[in-house]
Amino acid sequence: MKILITGGAGLVGSECCKLFASDGWGVISIDNYTRGKLFGKESETSTTMMDLRKKYSIEHHEIDIRDEKIIEVVKKVDAVIHTAAQPSHPKSIEIPMEDFQINAYGTLFLLEAVRKYNKEIPFVFCSTNKVYGEAPNYFSYKKIGKRFEPIDPTLKDGFDESLRIDQMMHTPFGVSKAAADLYCQEYAHLYGLKTGIFRMGCITGGAAKAAEMHNWEPFFIKKALTGEELTIFGHAGYQVRDVIHAADLAKLFFEFIKKPRAGEVYNIGGARKNSISLIEAIDLIEDITNKKIKYKMGPEREADHIWWISNINKARDHYPAWNIRIGLKEVFEDIYKALGKK
Repeated sequence: MKILITGGAGLVGSECCKLFASDGWGVISIDNYTRGKLFGKESETSTTMMDLRKKYSIEHHEIDIRDEKIIEVVKKVDAVIHTAAQPSHPKSIEIPMEDFQINAYGTLFLLEAVRKYNKEIPFVFCSTNKVYGEAPNYFSYKKIGKRFEPIDPTLKDGFDESLRIDQMMHTPFGVSKAAADLYCQEYAHLYGLKTGIFRMGCITGGAAKAAEMHNWEPFFIKKALTGEELTIFGHAGYQVRDVIHAADLAKLFFEFIKKPRAGEVYNIGGARKNSISLIEAIDLIEDITNKKIKYKMGPEREADHIWWISNINKARDHYPAWNIRIGLKEVFEDIYKALGKK
């Protein structure tokens, strides 16, 4: 069995490469290392792939997902996991055309390759909770301790897949990913492709690269280690995120590929168990690193969520062998351990 993993050198892609290679799959990775070009040298992922290939049998190609060379790869695999993306909603405001080309057109190009040349294989798409735009901000919240919590008790377990996606601001990233998300659904409904759409948020882990515009968890830890001042953008740091380790996400993809459900959409994150506000995260990081974080408040970012917890009940119902295994503190400890080696 062979699998194509796009963005194989990235955070999610690298965890997928490890998991499937360990299970005996033939892993074919493609990555053109766009992350380093977008966010700077410290975000470069080529070293991640070099380290992976020392431990696992991985066939890697440095090509773009929009390159026709990928068609020959699609023809010979038994599954696709599409993680490659322009991943930052603040960055997308600066580069809306490139964001669209990578996220929307790149995904459509891959879907067409699968439709034309290998229609029966499962296709995993990494969508985002940013497809919901500002919708979470239309609910009312109150401060409880060092975080916001929703006033509506039905949101205790988080937002499910019924949350609306239109008539609001998204940033170009949210729009390009929403387009790709809907194309993946459409290719299931219209053409019968076995697509699975995973609307994710705050995926992290030891392989995450620290950048202010993407992967806030390692960026916060980096600031603790360097002593540099951190800027928290908006909401006084009370905004809540649910954090999931990329290894847990890869396990869910593994379960989906074993038993795909075509055109299904899943909200995926750390859920209530792994939820944390930015101020709470600072407390946790200071406890783990034994270092103080200097921080200041900055302006609110466009379409940034006040509160987001993913309701993962649908994914757990459909794939009962899967659940969140890596706890919140363990996630941050894994990042600290990885950054401490650099």
